[in-house]
Amino acid sequence: MQIEWTEMVHYQQQVQKLTRLLLPPKQGGLTASECELLSRLYLKPEQNTPAILSQCSGMKKEAVSRCLKTLYEKGCVHKQRDTADERSYQLFITEEGLAALKRGYENILQPFYDLWRSAGEEFENFLHCADKLAVHIEKGRTETIDDKVL
Repeated sequence: MQIEWTEMVHYQQQVQKLTRLLLPPKQGGLTASECELLSRLYLKPEQNTPAILSQCSGMKKEAVSRCLKTLYEKGCVHKQRDTADERSYQLFITEEGLAALKRGYENILQPFYDLWRSAGEEFENFLHCADKLAVHIEKGRTETIDDKVL
C-alpha cells in the first residue's frame, strides 16, 4: 500500500495537532522539557551528565543546556564536578526539584489522563504504537526498506 504525499501531510499535521493539544498551557512552573530532564535524573540517576541526557531524550545539546541552566537557577538540580574529568560534571535532582517535578507532571499528564478516560482502549493502543515507533526511530531507522522519503 502506497500513501500519497498529501495523505502523509495530513497525518503529519494531525500528529502535530495532537501534540499541541496534549501539552498544557504554560503556567509558570516547569516546561515539558524541564520535566523530562528532571524525570530522567530521578528515574535513572546514573545517567546524569548533560551529554547522556541529550542522547537519551533526543533533545539537542543546546536545548538540554538551556533547560539545565534554568533548572539550576530554580534550585531543581545541583552540579557536582566529575573527579575523573574536571571539565565534566554530574547532575542530581534536589528536594525542590522533586517537588517541582511532581507539580509539573500533575499539570502535564492531566490532558493524557483526560483523553485516556474518554477514548479508552483507542488511546492505549495509540500509546503502545507510539512507544514502538519511538523505539524504531531510536534504532536509527535500521528497519526501513529504502532511504527514499516518498
